Amino acid sequence: MPDCWQAVSVTTGLELLESARTMLAAGDAQPRWPVSEDYPDEMVRAALAAALLSSFAPSDAPLIGELTRREIAAVEDSGAGCGDVLLACCWLLFMAGRAEDSALVWRAKNINFDTHCYIDSVFLAPQGVAATAEFARSVGLQDLVAWVDGEWIGDMESAAQEWRSGSFFADAPSASAPVEELAAWLRQ
Repeated sequence: MPDCWQAVSVTTGLELLESARTMLAAGDAQPRWPVSEDYPDEMVRAALAAALLSSFAPSDAPLIGELTRREIAAVEDSGAGCGDVLLACCWLLFMAGRAEDSALVWRAKNINFDTHCYIDSVFLAPQGVAATAEFARSVGLQDLVAWVDGEWIGDMESAAQEWRSGSFFADAPSASAPVEELAAWLRQ
């Protein structure tokens, strides 16, 4: 087991979420990540994303970012298209409302054609187009600047409000559901 992983024994999404929050709160240079002898990593990531859908707080932004990075790596490694786990991660970053997370959403959106189409561009602008463009300029992401400056033909605020309503993920099971149920629901 790599040094950044920590074995956990959990049965519910809430237990998994609490262990992940605790591990990331430790502030280690290399974030520790929950692994389970009972569940494969794919199931852990899906269950954690599903648990976050009904139980996330703004303080979970670093956890959501780490989960998103791990899901991006899994999609890149497998050559798969965009599943609902990666979409949920990007939505959670959007809901956290931090312009700096647009770089991670941009990375996810550009994995392949499927992710580019499935991950809504509105997720790139949690504080609006101007804030994302300003952030992207400050870190040299000129392709992201060009995208957000040129993408918005329609009413971005209406699209953002529709996603903020949470209706897309409204049927998410409670975080207290078993890990298997949460993972199966999000990977359906």
